[in-house]
Amino acid sequence: MPDQPADRSGERGTTVTTSGTNDPAPVETAGQGGARREPGILRAWASVELAIACAAVVVIFVSVLWQVVSRYVPALNWPGVGELANYSLIALTFIMVGYLIGNNGHISIQIIDYLVKGRAMVVVKAVSAACTAVICAVLVWEAYELIVMYHSRRTAALGIPIWIMYGFPLVGFVSGAVRAVVRIFLANQREGVFNAAEAR
Repeated sequence: MPDQPADRSGERGTTVTTSGTNDPAPVETAGQGGARREPGILRAWASVELAIACAAVVVIFVSVLWQVVSRYVPALNWPGVGELANYSLIALTFIMVGYLIGNNGHISIQIIDYLVKGRAMVVVKAVSAACTAVICAVLVWEAYELIVMYHSRRTAALGIPIWIMYGFPLVGFVSGAVRAVVRIFLANQREGVFNAAEAR
């Protein structure tokens, strides 16, 4: 008589044996500590950050390509294209601060992660997130001060108001501070591994 599939998926921490084989297939059950998940409003904001970052990457690519072509076609020479590429890089750098902090994509030293376990690790992650939040808050204040100080200045070629350029660090570090505070309360949850190829 052929083996019948044994379905015990309703039991906590059990496995499911497939028909015709004795190899158990692990079943992921609830309560095993899934990866950290941000609140919905922050995930929606992450989509906006990614959209702005993608637009900046496209602008940089087109601007650099324009500069290359203009070397061979002098009629296309335009001083503003270099400025556009430079400021797009600035926007890309700072707008992604919060996204990287929230998705564990920022640069970190993980030596302590191999030495500390359990509740001590939760404390380490909470303290780390708190320090990140304080640093981001200080940088938010600095960005605000620069906006106030240079509110009337404009860039040389395109005439872009300088306060707009300082607005990107302001928004990025506000996002980073909020996400760092959220990480404090989610310190007891498992962190997912950041994969830039699957950013969404």
